[in-house]
Amino acid sequence: MNKTAADISSPHHEPNLSPAFRIVSVRGIRSFSQAFLNVVTPLYLLSRGVSSTELGVFFTLSFLIGALMSIPVGVFADRWGRKPFLVAFTVLMLAWGAIFTFTTYLPLLVAISIISGIGRGGGGMGGGQAGPFAPAEAALLADLAPEPYRRKVFSWNGVISSLLAAAGAALAGLPVLLKSRHLFLLSSNEGLFALTMILAGVSLLILISVHEPPRKPREDKHQRLLSKHSTKIVIYQSLVGGLNSFGISFVNSLFVVWLHLRFGVGQASIGPVFTASYLLSAGSVWIASVMAGRVGSVRTIVVTRFVAAGLMVATALSPAFWVAIVFQILRTAATMMATPVRQSFTMTLYPSEERASASGFTGVIRRLTGAASPPITGELFDAGQLEFPFFLGAAFQILSALLYGRFFSQFESGDYLAHGPNAEKFESAPYLIEDDPL
Repeated sequence: MNKTAADISSPHHEPNLSPAFRIVSVRGIRSFSQAFLNVVTPLYLLSRGVSSTELGVFFTLSFLIGALMSIPVGVFADRWGRKPFLVAFTVLMLAWGAIFTFTTYLPLLVAISIISGIGRGGGGMGGGQAGPFAPAEAALLADLAPEPYRRKVFSWNGVISSLLAAAGAALAGLPVLLKSRHLFLLSSNEGLFALTMILAGVSLLILISVHEPPRKPREDKHQRLLSKHSTKIVIYQSLVGGLNSFGISFVNSLFVVWLHLRFGVGQASIGPVFTASYLLSAGSVWIASVMAGRVGSVRTIVVTRFVAAGLMVATALSPAFWVAIVFQILRTAATMMATPVRQSFTMTLYPSEERASASGFTGVIRRLTGAASPPITGELFDAGQLEFPFFLGAAFQILSALLYGRFFSQFESGDYLAHGPNAEKFESAPYLIEDDPL
C-alpha cells in the first residue's frame, strides 16, 4: 500500500472545521454565480457588438490584471492575513453586479469585467475557483484544516463548488425560458446580474464571521520571501502550471463562443451542458480522492490530465452538438476531478508562513500563460478555424502532465515526508489512514 502525504495523520482530538467550511460555503456561492455568468456574460457582450477577437483580447487583459494582482495578494496575505483579500474580492463582485444591472455603457461593462475577471466564459471549468484571490483562499483553507483533514476539506470544497456551479449553470437559461412564457418583465439578464449582488452580500456576511488563525511569524522580517526549498517547488509548479494553463485557455475562455459558432446554439442550450459538467465533476472529485489514496496524488494528477487532453481533441472532432457536449462533460470532469487533490498536495509542500506567497508566484505564471491563448483562439475563430485551438490545447496539456510526473514524484516519497518542511507534523503519527476517500 503506497503512503502519501495525505495518508499520514496525527489526530489527538477532533478539530473544529466549522471555519473551514464557511470558506467552502463562500466558494460555493461564488461558483453558483460564476457558473451562470460564464454562460450569460460572453453572449451578452456579443449582443452588444463585441466580436470574438475583441472578447479574446478582453479575456487576455483580465488574465493579465489577475496575474499582476496574484503576487501582491500572496505576499501580503502571508504578512497581513488572508481574510481581507477574500473580503475585497467579494466587494468587487458586488460592484460588478451593480454595474451590469444598472447600466449598458459598454466601456464600463468591459472595464469591470476585465478588472474583476468575472464572467469571462470559463467553459464549465470549476465555477468560481479562478482569480487573484486564489492564493489567499487556498492558504486560509489550509490553515483552517489540519493536515490529517486537509484532503477531506479540499475535496468537499471541490464537491460543493461543483454542485452549486451545476445549479448556477442551469439558471443561465432562465431568462430565455421566462421570455418563452411571455414573462418579459422577468426575462432580462439583468435579473441574474442583480442576483450576483445579493449573493455577494451574503458572502460578505459569512466571511466577516470567520476568525483567521494566527501563523508562525517570520524571525527575520527582511529575509527572502521564500526559502530555497520553496523556490525550487515554485519553479517546478510555475513551469507545469503555466503549460497547462496555456493549453486549457485555448478552449475554456471562448468555449461558449465556440458552441455558438459551431452549432448555432444560445444560452438556453449551453447552460444545461455546464450543469451536467459540474454535476459529473462533483462525483469525479470523490473518485480522484480514492484514487490518490491508492496510487498517490501525483499519479492521479498526471493520469487525469492525459485523459482531459484526449477528450479535448474528441470534442473538437464531434460531428454534432450532442456528441460535443458528451465529450465536453467528460472533459470537464477529467480536468476538475484532481484539482482538490492537487491543491491539498501543493499546500503540503510549503510551510504555513510561505503558502500564500508561493501560491501567488505560481498563480502569476499560470495567468500570464493563460492570457496568451484567448486572442489566438479568437483570431482562429474569426478565420473559420474552429478545431485547431483544441489541438493546440491538448498538446500543451500532455506536455504539462509529463513534466508534472517527472518533477513531483520525488516529493511524494516517505523520505520527503520525514524531512520536508512539515515533517514535524508527521513525527508523532500513531497510525496511517489507508484509502480514506476523503
